[in-house]
Amino acid sequence: MATPQVEQQSTSSARGVVVDGLRKLKLAALLQIIAAILAGVSAIMLLELLGSLLFPVPGHRAIGFRIIAIAGIWWIALAVVALILAIVSIYLYLLPSAKRFASWRSEEFSTPSQLMGIGYLWGAIMLLIALLIVVVGAVSLTSEIILGGAVLVIVGGILLLIGWIGNLIYFFRLRDAFNSTLFLVAAILLIISIFVPILGFIAWILTYIEADSLEKKIATEKPAL
Repeated sequence: MATPQVEQQSTSSARGVVVDGLRKLKLAALLQIIAAILAGVSAIMLLELLGSLLFPVPGHRAIGFRIIAIAGIWWIALAVVALILAIVSIYLYLLPSAKRFASWRSEEFSTPSQLMGIGYLWGAIMLLIALLIVVVGAVSLTSEIILGGAVLVIVGGILLLIGWIGNLIYFFRLRDAFNSTLFLVAAILLIISIFVPILGFIAWILTYIEADSLEKKIATEKPAL
């Protein structure tokens, strides 16, 4: 179990900042976990639906349009909810948690906080603009507009990558600040999740467990920060 090392500021206000940062991080991790579960269920539903359509079982009735439509609606609904939860997790909890830690230890957390803010925020804005441009280009059948949208998609993807790198640095800095093995493992799993996506899900579970544990320890410990 990691031992909190929060000796730099010995005031109750610093304790509140750290506890609030951990609480926001915990909620971000929880929403990421739920979003991953919903996304997984959505993916399974899609695969089963496609499998039934492409490889029908001999002797069974073909799937009707109504069933396909209902399954499709459920798939879209789950995917949309998962996406919304992931967005809420990042912008309402993960980024604010990094900002709280940056106000506690600026030298350690300001860089990952800025990287995540620039990458995740502007990356999302770029992708939204790109989507609108692509839609306009598709409606007007203008290849130049569609190409412009595609370029913005690439730029948005690069910005999101910057945000993701900031997220990794954030976890490594949390590891150093709290002498936390779980935050270190979570960061490593996030890196490997590029090749094995399920490990990203495990990384957020570990993040939730550690943030919850540290929050309770620091909130209830007698010595002031």
